[in-house]
Amino acid sequence: MFSIMVALVFCIADAPAKDDKLATQIDDSVKASREESGSEAYLFPGWLIDFSAGYSLSRGNSDTSDFLARAAVIKKFEETWELIAKGEYAWGEVKDQDSGEYDKTADRGLLKGQANLFVIESGFLYGRSEVSYDKIKKLDRRLDNGIGVGYELYRDGKTYTALEAGTAYIDSKYEDDQREHGIYLRLAQNGALVINERVTIVESVEYKPKFDDFDSYLINGEVSLRVGLFSQLYFMLSVTDRYDNTPAAGTKRNDLSVISSLGVSI
Repeated sequence: MFSIMVALVFCIADAPAKDDKLATQIDDSVKASREESGSEAYLFPGWLIDFSAGYSLSRGNSDTSDFLARAAVIKKFEETWELIAKGEYAWGEVKDQDSGEYDKTADRGLLKGQANLFVIESGFLYGRSEVSYDKIKKLDRRLDNGIGVGYELYRDGKTYTALEAGTAYIDSKYEDDQREHGIYLRLAQNGALVINERVTIVESVEYKPKFDDFDSYLINGEVSLRVGLFSQLYFMLSVTDRYDNTPAAGTKRNDLSVISSLGVSI
């Protein structure tokens, strides 16, 4: 059995490194790339654009293929607000050793955007919109739109922790015509811990219970270990967990993924 992992990340760094108060809302892995990439702008001053992709292949006792691609774009407008967009696609399959047929192990996608208006030094208002699907969980599409507030609780250099709270209207449509929709509460936290000049841990978690039924809720979490290798090259190992307490019939509530990749900031 052999395994191949290929990952490619393109990061275009932001202009001068300011006091980084906007770190609260930047996608954690993208934020880590920006902070390590230096202070010079390259192609698009004021923009941060990040692409990453990973692929693994194994043959032998088990035949599997897995692919993950991510993208993020962040634009800062003046000193008062910023726009964040993020996308993700995952695909995987495994071969049934008896029938010889391949079964999907992953087929999901996500697009989301968020605008942040900074009203005080460490606090902001936000508006967000997200659309996603997950064929393995029989989710045809999920629309998630909401507003809220955020605040950075602690910062010491690049180590920080921040909170968000708000409401969202979520409409989930499943393959069997099952539908779950309504107003949800959204509580979120994200942060980073710098171990040394090469190693950083970044994490995020969000909890979204339905207002009229707290037994219906969603939880998304991710923790990543980012290790600088040399120059602008780094290694990233991430663990993500997606939990749906009211999934489609015949599917499991929890999905756990381990993602490894190499990245380069250019």
